[in-house]
Amino acid sequence: MVEPSSPSPDPDDPVGDDLGGECSPSHQWRELFDELAGGLRAFLRNRLRQESDVDDCLQVVFVKMLESVDRVAPAARRAWVFRVAANEAAQMWRSEASRGRMLEKLEKHGDEPTDSDDPIDRVILTETTRKLEESLLTLPAAYREVVSLRIHENMTFQEIADHLGIPLGTALTRMRRALDRLRTEIDQNHL
Repeated sequence: MVEPSSPSPDPDDPVGDDLGGECSPSHQWRELFDELAGGLRAFLRNRLRQESDVDDCLQVVFVKMLESVDRVAPAARRAWVFRVAANEAAQMWRSEASRGRMLEKLEKHGDEPTDSDDPIDRVILTETTRKLEESLLTLPAAYREVVSLRIHENMTFQEIADHLGIPLGTALTRMRRALDRLRTEIDQNHL
């Protein structure tokens, strides 16, 4: 008797048979994501304004799923995926709100001259810049590298992740943690 042959592995499938076949946790996560993608998209559309934000959030959720292959019990995966999606949507809202506040400040102070003729203002600006640069140097190298690529090279987080060979979620986390540390340093030193 001839046994049925299994389907040949798809070379473009990032979670194919190389990671354990159809019963592997990676494959199960992939199937779950495929099953939930439509519902997740609708769930995120209710929380995010832009379709591109929905796509970005879905990508982060998928990356986190693959990073958590063995850490989430099968019975809890469906709820976990929606919780991660809700958290990522909330994080995007917070980031957007922060950008909005920053733009408002720039608009508010945009008419004011940035190069003051007042020597005291120049000294304050120079000292604040020096202290901020010192604070940046105290960051761990991994955080400093992400901040540098984002600010000085104007790279997107996806470009940073690709450049460093790290997951997108890791690049985002490093930036967030770096900013948290800098914010704490600024608050403590009244920069």
